[in-house]
Amino acid sequence: MKKLLQGALLPFIIFSSGMLLLGCNQAAEPQQHTEPFEQAETSQNKSNQNTTLATEVETEATQVQNNQNLKSGNMFYIARDVADVQLKTGTYIEKLQQAQTDLQTAINNKDQQQLQETAKSLSRELQGFNTALISLDLKSQEIDNMRQQVLSANKQVLNSALLNGEVDFTKIDFDKIEKQMGTIQSEMIKLAGMMIPKGGSTDSQNS
Repeated sequence: MKKLLQGALLPFIIFSSGMLLLGCNQAAEPQQHTEPFEQAETSQNKSNQNTTLATEVETEATQVQNNQNLKSGNMFYIARDVADVQLKTGTYIEKLQQAQTDLQTAINNKDQQQLQETAKSLSRELQGFNTALISLDLKSQEIDNMRQQVLSANKQVLNSALLNGEVDFTKIDFDKIEKQMGTIQSEMIKLAGMMIPKGGSTDSQNS
């Protein structure tokens, strides 16, 4: 069970954390607004669009959270929900995993162009992933809690400087980001292990 949960959602959480790091790293650097008015206007429009998307995600996530029929500690429901998550979000998770690989490659190679292209494609994939997550008819409190965390991460990514065209790629400290991503991945794996119900270990061993 532990492997199923990690396989379904952990890669995206790690990826989201990495994308947020890019925005946070850039925010610490002083920026000079020397772009033409037209380019600034385009950036503003993109920012407004992503802000709207993030607001929609937050509203929908709140609606999902209001479900009163969720059960806690029921391993049958947990297994059923994990299978449903993998079935309906698998395609998006694969694309996001590929984007994670592209991001890591860009950081390792200090390839600013690839990093920029990854940012452009991320928003579209996140929108589809959000829709798939929200459409899930979950039965277990545990998996619903994980869904809420992912939807929250989506909101932060959509609001990040990286996806709103506010990042100056020439000022990114690739070495710092690479080290931070390694730390985050390690911590997220530990966190995922803590989130699994105690019965999950037995279930995993029996599978």
